[in-house]
Amino acid sequence: MQLSIESQVNNEVVYGIIPMKKGERIYNFFDILLVTGGYAIATWCYYQGGHIATMVGLKEFLTSTFGIISLGGILLALIGIIGCRYGIDHWIYARAVFGYKGVFAILFLAIVPVWGWYAINAQMYGLSIWRILAEVGLPLSEGWVAYIALTCVIFGWWIAIRGPVAVKMATRIMVPSLFLVGVLILILVFSNASLSELSRMEPLYASSYDDLKTPYMLVNEWNLAFVFAWLPAIGVLTRLVKRERPACWGTWLGYSVIMAGFIVLGAFTGLLMGDMVGEVSTDPTEWLLHLGGPALGILSLIFIGVANITTMAIGLYSMSVSTKILKPVWSYRVVASIWAAWTGILVLWGGVWVYYETFIAIAGVICGPVIALIIADYFVVRRQKVSVRSLFSLKTGCYNFTGGFNIISAVAFVLGVISYFLTYDPITFMPKNQMFYYFTATGLATIVSFVSYVVLAYIPGLRSYVLPENKACGDIVTSKAN
Repeated sequence: MQLSIESQVNNEVVYGIIPMKKGERIYNFFDILLVTGGYAIATWCYYQGGHIATMVGLKEFLTSTFGIISLGGILLALIGIIGCRYGIDHWIYARAVFGYKGVFAILFLAIVPVWGWYAINAQMYGLSIWRILAEVGLPLSEGWVAYIALTCVIFGWWIAIRGPVAVKMATRIMVPSLFLVGVLILILVFSNASLSELSRMEPLYASSYDDLKTPYMLVNEWNLAFVFAWLPAIGVLTRLVKRERPACWGTWLGYSVIMAGFIVLGAFTGLLMGDMVGEVSTDPTEWLLHLGGPALGILSLIFIGVANITTMAIGLYSMSVSTKILKPVWSYRVVASIWAAWTGILVLWGGVWVYYETFIAIAGVICGPVIALIIADYFVVRRQKVSVRSLFSLKTGCYNFTGGFNIISAVAFVLGVISYFLTYDPITFMPKNQMFYYFTATGLATIVSFVSYVVLAYIPGLRSYVLPENKACGDIVTSKAN
Protein backbone atom coordinates (compact mmCIF):
# COMPACT_ATOMS: atom_id res chain seq x y z
CA MET A 1 0.00 0.00 0.00
CA GLN A 2 1.33 3.41 -0.97
CA LEU A 3 2.18 5.66 1.97
CA SER A 4 0.45 9.00 2.38
CA ILE A 5 2.48 12.18 1.84
CA GLU A 6 2.44 12.80 5.60
CA SER A 7 3.75 9.29 6.29
CA GLN A 8 6.49 9.69 3.69
CA VAL A 9 7.59 12.97 5.27
CA ASN A 10 7.59 11.44 8.75
CA ASN A 11 9.70 8.55 7.46
CA GLU A 12 12.21 10.98 5.99
CA VAL A 13 12.45 12.83 9.30
CA VAL A 14 13.41 9.62 11.12
CA TYR A 15 15.18 7.74 8.34
CA GLY A 16 16.33 10.58 6.09
CA ILE A 17 17.72 14.11 6.07
CA ILE A 18 14.71 16.35 6.80
CA PRO A 19 15.48 18.53 9.87
CA MET A 20 13.95 17.17 13.06
CA LYS A 21 12.04 19.71 15.13
CA LYS A 22 12.32 19.77 18.91
CA GLY A 23 8.85 18.35 19.41
CA GLU A 24 9.70 15.35 17.22
CA ARG A 25 12.84 14.35 19.08
CA ILE A 26 12.82 11.22 21.22
CA TYR A 27 16.14 11.17 23.12
CA ASN A 28 16.95 12.71 26.50
CA PHE A 29 20.33 12.72 28.26
CA PHE A 30 19.94 9.15 29.49
CA ASP A 31 19.03 7.88 26.02
CA ILE A 32 21.96 9.52 24.19
CA LEU A 33 24.32 8.40 26.96
CA LEU A 34 23.18 4.80 26.61
CA VAL A 35 23.32 4.86 22.81
CA THR A 36 26.80 6.38 22.63
CA GLY A 37 27.90 4.33 25.62
CA GLY A 38 26.75 1.27 23.72
CA TYR A 39 29.65 1.84 21.36
CA ALA A 40 32.05 1.87 24.29
CA ILE A 41 30.83 -1.48 25.55
CA ALA A 42 31.34 -3.25 22.25
CA THR A 43 34.24 -5.68 22.23
CA TRP A 44 36.35 -3.54 19.89
CA CYS A 45 37.17 -1.54 23.04
CA TYR A 46 38.45 -4.73 24.66
CA TYR A 47 40.44 -5.41 21.50
CA GLN A 48 41.96 -1.92 21.62
CA GLY A 49 42.73 -2.28 25.33
CA GLY A 50 44.34 -5.68 24.96
CA HIS A 51 46.35 -4.36 22.02
CA ILE A 52 47.78 -1.31 23.79
CA ALA A 53 48.61 -3.41 26.87
CA THR A 54 51.21 -5.21 24.75
CA MET A 55 53.02 -1.88 24.28
CA VAL A 56 52.88 -0.01 27.60
CA GLY A 57 52.37 -0.70 31.29
CA LEU A 58 49.56 0.22 33.67
CA LYS A 59 50.44 3.86 34.40
CA GLU A 60 51.02 4.63 30.74
CA PHE A 61 47.81 3.11 29.40
CA LEU A 62 45.76 4.78 32.15
CA THR A 63 47.07 8.28 31.38
CA SER A 64 47.00 7.79 27.61
CA THR A 65 43.54 6.28 27.42
CA PHE A 66 41.67 8.61 29.76
CA GLY A 67 43.64 11.68 28.72
CA ILE A 68 43.70 11.30 24.95
CA ILE A 69 40.21 9.87 24.52
CA SER A 70 38.64 12.48 26.82
CA LEU A 71 40.33 15.24 24.81
CA GLY A 72 39.27 13.77 21.49
CA GLY A 73 35.75 13.27 22.79
CA ILE A 74 35.42 17.02 23.41
CA LEU A 75 35.84 17.64 19.68
CA LEU A 76 33.21 15.02 18.85
CA ALA A 77 30.81 16.61 21.34
CA LEU A 78 31.28 20.01 19.67
CA ILE A 79 30.26 18.50 16.35
CA GLY A 80 27.28 16.90 18.09
CA ILE A 81 26.06 20.36 19.12
CA ILE A 82 25.64 21.26 15.44
CA GLY A 83 23.45 18.22 14.84
CA CYS A 84 21.27 18.94 17.88
CA ARG A 85 21.01 22.69 17.26
CA TYR A 86 19.51 22.37 13.79
CA GLY A 87 18.04 18.86 14.00
CA ILE A 88 20.25 17.72 11.12
CA ASP A 89 23.03 15.25 10.55
CA HIS A 90 26.40 16.99 10.76
CA TRP A 91 27.09 15.71 7.24
CA ILE A 92 24.35 18.04 6.03
CA TYR A 93 26.18 20.92 7.70
CA ALA A 94 29.41 19.68 6.11
CA ARG A 95 28.02 20.90 2.77
CA ALA A 96 28.91 24.39 3.96
CA VAL A 97 32.44 23.20 4.71
CA PHE A 98 33.27 21.08 1.68
CA GLY A 99 30.64 22.05 -0.89
CA TYR A 100 27.66 20.11 -2.19
CA LYS A 101 29.85 17.67 -4.15
CA GLY A 102 32.93 17.82 -1.95
CA VAL A 103 31.03 16.39 1.00
CA PHE A 104 30.26 13.28 -1.07
CA ALA A 105 33.97 12.53 -1.44
CA ILE A 106 34.69 13.25 2.24
CA LEU A 107 31.76 11.15 3.46
CA PHE A 108 32.87 8.27 1.24
CA LEU A 109 36.43 8.47 2.57
CA ALA A 110 35.23 8.59 6.19
CA ILE A 111 32.43 6.05 6.17
CA VAL A 112 33.64 3.18 3.97
CA PRO A 113 36.65 2.13 6.11
CA VAL A 114 34.76 2.65 9.40
CA TRP A 115 32.81 -0.54 8.75
CA GLY A 116 36.04 -2.31 9.60
CA TRP A 117 35.19 -1.65 13.26
CA TYR A 118 31.97 -3.57 12.82
CA ALA A 119 33.86 -6.40 11.16
CA ILE A 120 36.09 -6.57 14.26
CA ASN A 121 32.97 -6.41 16.42
CA ALA A 122 31.42 -9.35 14.55
CA GLN A 123 34.69 -11.29 14.51
CA MET A 124 34.96 -11.13 18.31
CA TYR A 125 31.33 -12.19 18.58
CA GLY A 126 32.13 -15.16 16.36
CA LEU A 127 35.22 -16.06 18.39
CA SER A 128 33.20 -15.93 21.62
CA ILE A 129 30.59 -18.38 20.36
CA TRP A 130 33.26 -20.61 18.81
CA ARG A 131 35.16 -20.86 22.12
CA ILE A 132 32.01 -21.51 24.15
CA LEU A 133 30.92 -24.28 21.77
CA ALA A 134 34.29 -25.92 22.30
CA GLU A 135 33.86 -25.64 26.09
CA VAL A 136 30.48 -27.41 26.00
CA GLY A 137 31.76 -30.24 23.85
CA LEU A 138 30.80 -28.98 20.37
CA PRO A 139 34.15 -28.04 18.83
CA LEU A 140 34.23 -26.60 15.34
CA SER A 141 37.11 -25.82 13.03
CA GLU A 142 38.39 -22.22 13.17
CA GLY A 143 36.99 -21.66 9.69
CA TRP A 144 33.52 -21.49 11.23
CA VAL A 145 34.33 -18.27 13.14
CA ALA A 146 33.65 -15.99 10.15
CA TYR A 147 30.32 -17.67 9.41
CA ILE A 148 29.23 -17.41 13.03
CA ALA A 149 30.29 -13.74 12.94
CA LEU A 150 27.90 -13.13 10.05
CA THR A 151 24.96 -13.82 12.37
CA CYS A 152 25.97 -10.74 14.40
CA VAL A 153 25.64 -8.64 11.24
CA ILE A 154 22.27 -10.20 10.42
CA PHE A 155 20.78 -9.69 13.89
CA GLY A 156 22.08 -6.11 14.02
CA TRP A 157 20.55 -5.40 10.62
CA TRP A 158 17.21 -6.83 11.79
CA ILE A 159 17.11 -4.32 14.68
CA ALA A 160 18.45 -1.40 12.63
CA ILE A 161 15.80 -1.53 9.92
CA ARG A 162 13.19 -0.97 12.63
CA GLY A 163 14.65 2.48 13.31
CA PRO A 164 15.81 4.54 16.31
CA VAL A 165 12.99 3.52 18.64
CA ALA A 166 13.95 -0.15 18.33
CA VAL A 167 17.61 0.76 18.84
CA LYS A 168 16.67 2.87 21.87
CA MET A 169 14.62 0.11 23.52
CA ALA A 170 17.22 -2.57 22.84
CA THR A 171 19.96 -0.36 24.25
CA ARG A 172 18.04 0.36 27.46
CA ILE A 173 17.93 -3.35 28.22
CA MET A 174 21.35 -4.33 26.97
CA VAL A 175 23.74 -1.60 28.07
CA PRO A 176 23.12 -1.81 31.85
CA SER A 177 23.58 -5.57 31.66
CA LEU A 178 26.88 -5.13 29.90
CA PHE A 179 28.12 -2.77 32.57
CA LEU A 180 27.78 -5.76 34.88
CA VAL A 181 30.14 -7.73 32.62
CA GLY A 182 32.66 -4.91 32.93
CA VAL A 183 32.34 -5.02 36.72
CA LEU A 184 32.75 -8.80 36.61
CA ILE A 185 35.95 -8.50 34.55
CA LEU A 186 37.28 -5.90 36.95
CA ILE A 187 36.57 -8.15 39.96
CA LEU A 188 38.29 -11.09 38.29
CA VAL A 189 41.34 -9.02 37.39
CA PHE A 190 41.86 -7.80 40.96
CA SER A 191 41.10 -11.25 42.34
CA ASN A 192 44.16 -12.48 40.44
CA ALA A 193 46.49 -9.50 40.91
CA SER A 194 46.70 -6.36 43.01
CA LEU A 195 47.15 -2.89 41.52
CA SER A 196 50.80 -2.86 42.59
CA GLU A 197 51.35 -6.26 40.96
CA LEU A 198 49.72 -5.07 37.73
CA SER A 199 51.92 -1.96 37.75
CA ARG A 200 55.03 -4.16 37.83
CA MET A 201 53.99 -6.34 34.88
CA GLU A 202 55.93 -5.82 31.68
CA PRO A 203 54.05 -5.47 28.38
CA LEU A 204 54.91 -8.22 25.90
CA TYR A 205 56.37 -5.96 23.23
CA ALA A 206 58.12 -3.39 25.44
CA SER A 207 61.55 -4.81 24.61
CA SER A 208 60.99 -4.16 20.88
CA TYR A 209 61.81 -0.47 21.35
CA ASP A 210 65.01 1.22 22.49
CA ASP A 211 63.17 3.82 24.55
CA LEU A 212 59.94 4.14 26.54
CA LYS A 213 58.73 7.24 24.71
CA THR A 214 58.07 5.60 21.33
CA PRO A 215 55.60 2.90 22.47
CA TYR A 216 53.80 5.44 24.67
CA MET A 217 53.34 7.88 21.79
CA LEU A 218 52.25 5.05 19.51
CA VAL A 219 49.54 4.20 22.03
CA ASN A 220 48.55 7.90 22.12
CA GLU A 221 48.30 7.85 18.34
CA TRP A 222 46.13 4.75 18.29
CA ASN A 223 43.84 6.03 21.06
CA LEU A 224 43.30 9.38 19.32
CA ALA A 225 42.58 7.69 15.99
CA PHE A 226 40.26 5.28 17.84
CA VAL A 227 38.03 8.01 19.27
CA PHE A 228 38.08 10.09 16.07
CA ALA A 229 36.85 7.06 14.12
CA TRP A 230 33.33 7.64 15.51
CA LEU A 231 33.01 10.86 13.49
CA PRO A 232 30.55 9.40 10.92
CA ALA A 233 27.89 8.66 13.57
CA ILE A 234 27.74 11.86 15.62
CA GLY A 235 25.09 14.20 14.21
CA VAL A 236 22.63 11.52 13.21
CA LEU A 237 22.32 10.63 16.90
CA THR A 238 22.48 14.10 18.49
CA ARG A 239 19.75 15.36 16.11
CA LEU A 240 17.42 13.05 18.04
CA VAL A 241 18.19 14.76 21.39
CA LYS A 242 15.75 17.34 22.74
CA ARG A 243 18.29 19.89 24.05
CA GLU A 244 21.88 20.87 23.29
CA ARG A 245 23.35 20.50 26.77
CA PRO A 246 22.34 16.84 27.27
CA ALA A 247 23.37 16.14 23.67
CA CYS A 248 26.83 17.54 24.37
CA TRP A 249 27.37 15.90 27.75
CA GLY A 250 25.81 12.59 26.76
CA THR A 251 27.98 12.38 23.65
CA TRP A 252 31.15 13.29 25.53
CA LEU A 253 30.52 10.88 28.41
CA GLY A 254 29.59 8.03 26.07
CA TYR A 255 32.38 8.47 23.55
CA SER A 256 35.01 9.46 26.12
CA VAL A 257 34.56 8.37 29.72
CA ILE A 258 32.64 5.14 29.12
CA MET A 259 34.72 4.26 26.08
CA ALA A 260 37.99 4.95 27.88
CA GLY A 261 36.83 2.95 30.89
CA PHE A 262 36.17 -0.17 28.84
CA ILE A 263 39.42 0.19 26.91
CA VAL A 264 41.19 0.31 30.27
CA LEU A 265 39.33 -2.85 31.35
CA GLY A 266 40.67 -4.51 28.22
CA ALA A 267 44.15 -3.23 28.98
CA PHE A 268 44.01 -4.53 32.58
CA THR A 269 43.02 -7.98 31.41
CA GLY A 270 45.34 -8.00 28.40
CA LEU A 271 48.27 -7.12 30.67
CA LEU A 272 47.32 -9.80 33.18
CA MET A 273 46.78 -12.48 30.51
CA GLY A 274 50.08 -11.58 28.86
CA ASP A 275 51.83 -12.08 32.19
CA MET A 276 50.00 -15.34 32.96
CA VAL A 277 50.09 -17.12 29.60
CA GLY A 278 52.77 -15.16 27.72
CA GLU A 279 50.54 -14.48 24.70
CA VAL A 280 48.56 -11.55 23.33
CA SER A 281 44.90 -11.81 24.34
CA THR A 282 42.18 -9.41 23.20
CA ASP A 283 39.05 -11.57 23.57
CA PRO A 284 37.00 -11.07 26.77
CA THR A 285 35.44 -14.52 26.47
CA GLU A 286 38.94 -16.02 26.52
CA TRP A 287 39.75 -13.91 29.58
CA LEU A 288 36.68 -15.02 31.47
CA LEU A 289 37.18 -18.66 30.53
CA HIS A 290 40.75 -18.51 31.78
CA LEU A 291 40.13 -16.41 34.90
CA GLY A 292 36.65 -17.54 35.91
CA GLY A 293 35.97 -20.92 34.28
CA PRO A 294 33.34 -22.15 31.79
CA ALA A 295 30.32 -20.83 33.73
CA LEU A 296 31.55 -17.23 33.55
CA GLY A 297 32.64 -17.72 29.98
CA ILE A 298 29.14 -18.78 28.97
CA LEU A 299 27.63 -15.87 30.91
CA SER A 300 30.00 -13.47 29.19
CA LEU A 301 28.99 -14.84 25.80
CA ILE A 302 25.37 -13.91 26.44
CA PHE A 303 26.18 -10.34 27.40
CA ILE A 304 28.97 -9.82 24.87
CA GLY A 305 26.83 -11.20 22.06
CA VAL A 306 24.03 -8.83 23.01
CA ALA A 307 26.48 -5.89 23.09
CA ASN A 308 27.92 -6.60 19.67
CA ILE A 309 24.51 -7.02 18.08
CA THR A 310 23.32 -3.75 19.61
CA THR A 311 26.41 -1.91 18.41
CA MET A 312 25.91 -3.29 14.92
CA ALA A 313 22.33 -2.02 14.98
CA ILE A 314 23.34 1.48 16.13
CA GLY A 315 26.02 1.69 13.48
CA LEU A 316 23.78 0.49 10.67
CA TYR A 317 21.04 2.94 11.61
CA SER A 318 23.21 6.00 12.12
CA MET A 319 25.51 5.63 9.15
CA SER A 320 22.74 4.53 6.78
CA VAL A 321 20.88 7.76 7.55
CA SER A 322 24.09 9.72 7.04
CA THR A 323 24.66 8.00 3.70
CA LYS A 324 21.31 9.29 2.46
CA ILE A 325 22.71 12.79 2.09
CA LEU A 326 24.29 11.46 -1.10
CA LYS A 327 20.84 10.85 -2.54
CA PRO A 328 17.84 11.44 -0.23
CA VAL A 329 15.45 9.35 -2.36
CA TRP A 330 17.37 6.19 -1.55
CA SER A 331 15.47 3.76 0.67
CA TYR A 332 16.81 3.64 4.22
CA ARG A 333 16.32 -0.13 4.35
CA VAL A 334 18.16 -0.65 1.08
CA VAL A 335 21.09 1.48 2.25
CA ALA A 336 21.24 -0.36 5.59
CA SER A 337 21.16 -3.68 3.75
CA ILE A 338 24.03 -2.62 1.47
CA TRP A 339 26.19 -1.56 4.42
CA ALA A 340 25.35 -4.81 6.22
CA ALA A 341 26.47 -6.72 3.12
CA TRP A 342 29.72 -4.71 2.97
CA THR A 343 30.38 -5.50 6.63
CA GLY A 344 29.77 -9.17 5.89
CA ILE A 345 32.36 -9.03 3.09
CA LEU A 346 34.91 -7.49 5.46
CA VAL A 347 34.16 -10.23 8.01
CA LEU A 348 34.76 -12.99 5.47
CA TRP A 349 37.92 -11.26 4.21
CA GLY A 350 39.43 -10.97 7.69
CA GLY A 351 42.03 -8.38 6.68
CA VAL A 352 40.92 -5.73 9.16
CA TRP A 353 41.69 -8.12 11.99
CA VAL A 354 45.14 -8.92 10.57
CA TYR A 355 46.17 -5.35 9.68
CA TYR A 356 44.66 -3.61 12.68
CA GLU A 357 47.33 -0.90 13.11
CA THR A 358 47.08 0.13 9.45
CA PHE A 359 43.29 0.11 9.62
CA ILE A 360 43.26 2.42 12.64
CA ALA A 361 45.74 4.71 10.85
CA ILE A 362 43.21 5.15 8.04
CA ALA A 363 40.69 6.39 10.60
CA GLY A 364 43.18 8.89 12.01
CA VAL A 365 44.45 10.35 8.75
CA ILE A 366 40.93 10.92 7.39
CA CYS A 367 38.81 11.74 10.42
CA GLY A 368 41.30 14.03 12.19
CA PRO A 369 41.40 16.67 9.42
CA VAL A 370 37.63 16.39 8.79
CA ILE A 371 36.84 16.99 12.48
CA ALA A 372 39.20 19.97 12.50
CA LEU A 373 37.61 21.52 9.41
CA ILE A 374 34.02 21.18 10.62
CA ILE A 375 34.85 22.72 14.01
CA ALA A 376 37.01 25.48 12.50
CA ASP A 377 34.33 26.35 9.94
CA TYR A 378 31.36 26.49 12.31
CA PHE A 379 32.84 27.89 15.52
CA VAL A 380 35.67 30.11 14.22
CA VAL A 381 35.06 31.09 10.60
CA ARG A 382 31.23 31.26 10.47
CA ARG A 383 30.91 32.03 14.19
CA GLN A 384 27.94 29.64 14.58
CA LYS A 385 25.93 31.14 11.74
CA VAL A 386 24.82 29.23 8.68
CA SER A 387 22.15 29.37 6.01
CA VAL A 388 20.13 26.27 6.82
CA ARG A 389 17.98 26.76 3.71
CA SER A 390 21.06 26.70 1.50
CA LEU A 391 22.26 23.48 3.11
CA PHE A 392 19.29 21.80 1.44
CA SER A 393 19.08 23.89 -1.76
CA LEU A 394 21.55 22.09 -3.98
CA LYS A 395 20.52 23.99 -7.13
CA THR A 396 19.87 27.49 -5.79
CA GLY A 397 21.85 27.50 -2.52
CA CYS A 398 25.10 29.31 -1.95
CA TYR A 399 27.43 26.46 -0.98
CA ASN A 400 28.34 25.38 -4.49
CA PHE A 401 31.75 27.12 -4.29
CA THR A 402 33.80 25.89 -7.30
CA GLY A 403 31.84 23.27 -9.19
CA GLY A 404 30.50 21.91 -5.90
CA PHE A 405 33.87 21.84 -4.13
CA ASN A 406 35.25 24.23 -1.51
CA ILE A 407 38.84 24.58 -2.69
CA ILE A 408 39.97 26.18 0.57
CA SER A 409 38.82 23.28 2.75
CA ALA A 410 40.23 20.82 0.21
CA VAL A 411 43.65 22.47 0.48
CA ALA A 412 43.49 22.42 4.29
CA PHE A 413 42.46 18.75 4.25
CA VAL A 414 45.33 17.79 1.96
CA LEU A 415 47.83 19.73 4.10
CA GLY A 416 46.66 17.80 7.15
CA VAL A 417 47.03 14.47 5.34
CA ILE A 418 50.52 15.37 4.10
CA SER A 419 51.62 16.33 7.62
CA TYR A 420 50.37 12.95 8.84
CA PHE A 421 52.47 10.94 6.38
CA LEU A 422 55.51 13.15 6.92
CA THR A 423 55.28 12.32 10.63
CA TYR A 424 54.30 8.65 10.80
CA ASP A 425 54.55 5.48 8.71
CA PRO A 426 51.27 3.55 9.10
CA ILE A 427 52.77 0.44 7.48
CA THR A 428 55.78 -0.02 9.76
CA PHE A 429 54.10 1.81 12.70
CA MET A 430 57.16 3.96 13.30
CA PRO A 431 57.54 7.76 13.75
CA LYS A 432 59.39 9.64 11.02
CA ASN A 433 60.42 12.77 12.92
CA GLN A 434 60.29 14.45 16.31
CA MET A 435 56.91 16.11 15.65
CA PHE A 436 55.28 12.75 16.32
CA TYR A 437 56.55 12.80 19.91
CA TYR A 438 54.85 16.14 20.58
CA PHE A 439 51.52 15.83 18.74
CA THR A 440 51.14 12.27 17.32
CA ALA A 441 50.42 12.00 13.60
CA THR A 442 46.62 12.26 13.94
CA GLY A 443 46.94 15.18 16.35
CA LEU A 444 49.31 17.04 14.02
CA ALA A 445 47.07 16.45 11.00
CA THR A 446 44.13 17.81 12.98
CA ILE A 447 46.03 20.92 14.06
CA VAL A 448 47.47 21.60 10.60
CA SER A 449 44.05 21.35 8.91
CA PHE A 450 42.44 23.56 11.57
CA VAL A 451 45.08 26.30 11.46
CA SER A 452 45.50 26.32 7.68
CA TYR A 453 41.75 26.57 7.09
CA VAL A 454 41.31 29.42 9.56
CA VAL A 455 44.29 31.32 8.16
CA LEU A 456 43.15 30.90 4.56
CA ALA A 457 39.55 31.80 5.43
CA TYR A 458 40.63 35.09 7.00
CA ILE A 459 42.65 36.25 4.00
CA PRO A 460 40.58 39.18 2.65
CA GLY A 461 40.44 37.94 -0.92
CA LEU A 462 39.34 34.46 0.14
CA ARG A 463 36.93 35.31 2.94
CA SER A 464 34.03 36.12 0.65
CA TYR A 465 34.65 32.80 -1.13
CA VAL A 466 34.44 30.81 2.12
CA LEU A 467 31.41 32.80 3.36
CA PRO A 468 29.18 33.08 0.28
CA GLU A 469 26.03 33.42 2.40
CA ASN A 470 27.04 36.99 3.24
CA LYS A 471 26.13 37.97 -0.32
CA ALA A 472 24.38 35.20 -2.17
CA CYS A 473 22.00 33.32 0.06
CA GLY A 474 19.15 35.76 0.36
CA ASP A 475 17.70 34.09 3.46
CA ILE A 476 18.21 34.44 7.20
CA VAL A 477 21.55 33.27 8.46
CA THR A 478 20.91 31.80 11.87
CA SER A 479 22.64 30.21 14.83
CA LYS A 480 19.37 29.28 16.56
CA ALA A 481 17.94 25.81 16.86
CA ASN A 482 14.82 25.01 14.89
